[in-house]
Amino acid sequence: MSAATRAQDAVSALLEARRTGRALERFPAPVPATLADAYAMQQDLLAALGGRVLGWKVGRIPPTMVGALGAERLAGPILRCADLDGDAPGEARVFAGGAGAIEAETMLRLRAVPDRPLAADEDASGWVDDIRAGFEIASSPAPDVHAHAPFGIIADIGINNGLLVGPRLDASDFDRLDVMTEIDGIAVGSGRACDVLDGPWGSLRFLVDLHHDGVIQLEPGQWISAGAITGVHPITPGQSATSRFGDSVRIACTAIPDPGA
Repeated sequence: MSAATRAQDAVSALLEARRTGRALERFPAPVPATLADAYAMQQDLLAALGGRVLGWKVGRIPPTMVGALGAERLAGPILRCADLDGDAPGEARVFAGGAGAIEAETMLRLRAVPDRPLAADEDASGWVDDIRAGFEIASSPAPDVHAHAPFGIIADIGINNGLLVGPRLDASDFDRLDVMTEIDGIAVGSGRACDVLDGPWGSLRFLVDLHHDGVIQLEPGQWISAGAITGVHPITPGQSATSRFGDSVRIACTAIPDPGA
């Protein structure tokens, strides 16, 4: 069996699991071994899933691999977005028996696609017309996906399983707000967006570079989920999460089993 055929079999296994909502025993072989192969597999799975790409999530490369790979971040497409309605918790769909996590993030909406790589924060901010608080739902039907980071994460569409988009944040200080996350009422992490690598604008610059390198395709109106602020927090169906952005913004969600596409 050729390497291309085996890779397509892995895509088919992930596709079937995401369509049915059923967990896999393990990440399907072969796991890609390079960033290029991982993004190629991501594109194959994205094409098979179909649907409009509503945005892009940004995650982190394991620190021990940054030097060898020459990258600090990874990207994955977003195929599902929902608005949070006031104080009512949103639904976070996670694969029961797979990997599931919730991440408090800032969401940047692209006003237009930059026609060149971006050199500075001031340059990047001009391409965004809305900034929100929100959750990235990070879930994969493969329970061991994190053991294959970053390649398995990239290949399985960045293990993104949707965004929950909450209240608007002030552009002047959104990245310096103290953010705190709780799972079932227990504090699990805190931080500020500006302290995650080079901040949300750095995430946008990273995606613009990928776009101009032909790895992903940005479009106006897409949301950029700019990186986990308080950490990546495992969550299972039935658990609830809340995050506070400063003193005035609170968002909440409850994990439910993913029923499949």
